[in-house]
Amino acid sequence: MRRTAGFLGCMASLAMLVAGNAFAEQRGSENRLTKLFEQIDLDASGTLTVREMRDAAAARFNALDLNGDGRVTADERHQSRNNRLKIRFSRADADHNGMLDLHEMQEVAKQRARRRLARLDMNGDGMLSLDELQKGRHSNSPLAGSEPETLTLPMLDARMMTMFRNADADGDGIVTLREAMDGAGG
Repeated sequence: MRRTAGFLGCMASLAMLVAGNAFAEQRGSENRLTKLFEQIDLDASGTLTVREMRDAAAARFNALDLNGDGRVTADERHQSRNNRLKIRFSRADADHNGMLDLHEMQEVAKQRARRRLARLDMNGDGMLSLDELQKGRHSNSPLAGSEPETLTLPMLDARMMTMFRNADADGDGIVTLREAMDGAGG
């Protein structure tokens, strides 16, 4: 599996920043990014329009704006992360006893290792070379270190539109899955 960056990588980073859904955990996975694309492509046209991007950004933003004040604070993002942790814990707790035993922890570790391998395995051979590991370790998310204390919908919209314009390789006002996968501008 080739390493995916650019537009969909940015979208997944924004998903982590704003919605924190499961796509963020697996942002290097082409399959997950395709599903993210399909979620945003509401009319199932195989393309993303500016309207679809803005609607997706607004929906993700509104999911985090817990008090409805038009701003997502660090506290609201923190609360979202805690909620995701509870959900992941519940999934890992196979026997539902409120505790994780060695077997359950090993399963979590295996899943994380599979996701990491999929994200870092640049040549798709199912193994990691030292070079792939080093390159993956030094690759940064386009949003790394740029998380503001407070996020507003106009701030998010501006980020999304910059990503959209960069990914729209032919300038036709839509982003195809191929353009997104190619990481145009990323």
